[in-house]
Amino acid sequence: MTIQPPKFTALEPVAEDEVQALNPTRKTLHQNIIGKLRPLPFQYRWAVWHEKHSESTNYGDRLYPLHDDVADIATFYRIYNNYPWGKIKVRDTVHIFRRETKPVWEDPQNLKGGCWTFRVPKSKSQAFFHEVAILCMANEFQAAVQSERDHVLGVSTSARFNSNLISIWNKQGYNPKAIKALEEVILQRLSPELRPTAEKSYFYKRHDEHDGYQAAVEAAIDSSADRNNTLE
Repeated sequence: MTIQPPKFTALEPVAEDEVQALNPTRKTLHQNIIGKLRPLPFQYRWAVWHEKHSESTNYGDRLYPLHDDVADIATFYRIYNNYPWGKIKVRDTVHIFRRETKPVWEDPQNLKGGCWTFRVPKSKSQAFFHEVAILCMANEFQAAVQSERDHVLGVSTSARFNSNLISIWNKQGYNPKAIKALEEVILQRLSPELRPTAEKSYFYKRHDEHDGYQAAVEAAIDSSADRNNTLE
């Protein structure tokens, strides 16, 4: 039986009075980013994915594309405002990634990469993910690592029982300068009330440091070989 991701529901957009009630710092961040992006499309096009938790080692089978062409801020908010965030099951994940890159370790762009991961309390997780998603798509993170020829490829939020794990993925997991620059810009650009208060609440980890990395890469190689043999 195929398990489908949660359906979009018709939710109302954020009301103007809610925007006015935002913390002043967050409101300023929101206005600055939106003002910068409104006339232009994003530099990169983005895709939104839902990942179902599964014990399968084939991570690609867990992914369901929700939208494959987020080209501007208006498209992002049409998706964001209508996604049932409160219905994401524990250990399921939503990814926003550059369109040409899949949010899996075995994607060629991710093979040598890693993530900054933040454990965020449920009460702050939605606001935290909203901010890092906007900052990522607006190239605020990318600008910080550009001089190191690194790339920020996407962001993810993964539901846990009393928190969410929110990750920012970069391409160069062996570049300490890029990793440090990315950490600094994340902490600087987050609204003050969302910044982590303890260093133990966030960490950096390369994908190849995970236990399942090698199995995932080998499965991807085998799958590619099978497809090539079928075509011959």
